[in-house]
Amino acid sequence: MNDSEDREIPAYNCPICKDTGWEEVKNGDYVAMRECRCGYMQRQRIAGKLKFAAIPKEFEGHTVENFQTNCYASESSRELAAMAKTIAKNYVEQFSEIQETGKGLYFYSRVKGSGKTRLAVSIANDIIQEKMISTKFATTIQILDQIKATWGGMSKNEETEQKLIHDIVSVPVLVIDDIGVEGVKDWINERFYNILNGRMIEKRVTIFTSNCKIEELQFDDRIVNRIVKMALPVQFPDESIRTAIARKENSELLDRLLGT
Repeated sequence: MNDSEDREIPAYNCPICKDTGWEEVKNGDYVAMRECRCGYMQRQRIAGKLKFAAIPKEFEGHTVENFQTNCYASESSRELAAMAKTIAKNYVEQFSEIQETGKGLYFYSRVKGSGKTRLAVSIANDIIQEKMISTKFATTIQILDQIKATWGGMSKNEETEQKLIHDIVSVPVLVIDDIGVEGVKDWINERFYNILNGRMIEKRVTIFTSNCKIEELQFDDRIVNRIVKMALPVQFPDESIRTAIARKENSELLDRLLGT
């Protein structure tokens, strides 16, 4: 056996591009390069956008299609959840046209763990996968913490805050989770006004989740009026499914570990 036969042949997922993402195409006497038909480059772009989105690991891989509505206890809750899912599904399908209007969605329920964040993130995942559009996920507390982190008593920090707000305003699709849980303070009102007013003017899509109706938010009227303009309210069941899902998962795991 010679040396060439001894060498281990590398295993590639794609034998055409050898996992580089590029394949050779002969054009007469010339050889050109194009993105490989295996879709490697497209997957890399999607991976980059998913990383930028900062989707919590709990919601990675979730889509509108696999959002379950049969886990709610009452019939009325299942109907509300099914309606929200239908709205989300059609929203993603029609997103190219809706994006031009800048209209987002406002999922609300008085109960934590009702599934509204799960569906909002599912929309974001679908928009990234199907439309290749950048999205960003953040809770209101995370946004405020990032703003406060730019403060340091030096004039240059003001520019840093302005850049951060500019970046938040500029992202094509923003999921703001748990709006309404932050305290009522003048500086919070002012920052959220700057963010939401900028996104409204630029017609950037914003998807909100909240534990209260828009008109019940404790922001000043300027902010509430802008959210009314920016997003369609979608009611979620006042029922927590988080505990029910956890119990089901634990039961399935126990059955597997016991071999039953």
